[in-house]
Amino acid sequence: MGIKDTIFKSINGDERSIKLLCDECHRIAVAYLRTKRSRHDLLLKYLFTDVNDLALDCVADLFYRTDGQLEQFTNYFNEDTISDQAEEEVLIDLRRLVFSKVNEGLFRNFQRFDPSLSRIIRNLKRTLEEEKVHGARYDSKKSSINFGLNKESLPVIPNEILEIRLSARVSNIQNTVDAVEELRSILSKEERYASKYNLVGFAVILRKVFAYQLEMEDEQELKNTYNEMELNRFLMASISLLKTQLFKTYVVSKKLSASTFDKYLQTTRSILESEYVKESVHEGYFEHFESFFPEVTYDEYRSNHRKTLEYWVKKVRDKMLYEVKKEENFSRYDDRKGLIYSNVNVSR
Repeated sequence: MGIKDTIFKSINGDERSIKLLCDECHRIAVAYLRTKRSRHDLLLKYLFTDVNDLALDCVADLFYRTDGQLEQFTNYFNEDTISDQAEEEVLIDLRRLVFSKVNEGLFRNFQRFDPSLSRIIRNLKRTLEEEKVHGARYDSKKSSINFGLNKESLPVIPNEILEIRLSARVSNIQNTVDAVEELRSILSKEERYASKYNLVGFAVILRKVFAYQLEMEDEQELKNTYNEMELNRFLMASISLLKTQLFKTYVVSKKLSASTFDKYLQTTRSILESEYVKESVHEGYFEHFESFFPEVTYDEYRSNHRKTLEYWVKKVRDKMLYEVKKEENFSRYDDRKGLIYSNVNVSR
């Protein structure tokens, strides 16, 4: 049975055809999500969820029935028109429908996952639609911010470079108008890159930059509150608490050998010690990594190790900050108890 016949029979209520159509839509959605993931789509990376489950969630709405009919397929595919179309044309139309549902599903899932970022996305769209920044416009078909600087044919600026440029300007940004103006300024000075950027990707980077700034402020407060010995105690405790979980994830599953796992832990400890406990001669993650993996080149590190190491460092850092906050809360609780008990008259 071809896809045209499957859709036609599904619209007319044939349960077996509906099952086949559901499987085909799920297959298209999975392939589309995997393509987005391979292109380092920031929104999908931020969601960090199972592709098969996410694909099913995205296409489920297509199979909602009204009075026993697949309303969305009935509205999208005209029975008279579909009969005159070739199989390939019908498949192209089906892909378009599924792609649109996947994009809607990604944004819907993201709203649940991080409401603050969905607000940034809405505010960026409003800023562009209301033309608050001269020369900036929103291309709704491609979901991109364009500045019309006659550089559209050039490659898009890599996420890492934009994040670095934006981090240096974060103090200039008070609202989304400022953010778009800073983006325009950055892209106008980058001669090698196009004067456009994906709107959702920009929102994710913007959110990440501000989150990092807040994290840096928390870290500075931490250094002002605790001495080096206390910070080292928190660090070692956090590594110890996470070691078993990381071992199962990476060694038991054979993603890393036991010796490589140990060197990753040492590198993670070295990086966080340099941030919180003592100064180090190493600058940047790679220099720390290189001292334990001297045989690995920088290109190999970027391709095969960087993401894993950054994840480990973030995981241990978050655990460390959590343990610090937990101890602070216990301390405040003990102080409160002491104050309460000191005010209780125990004489009879």
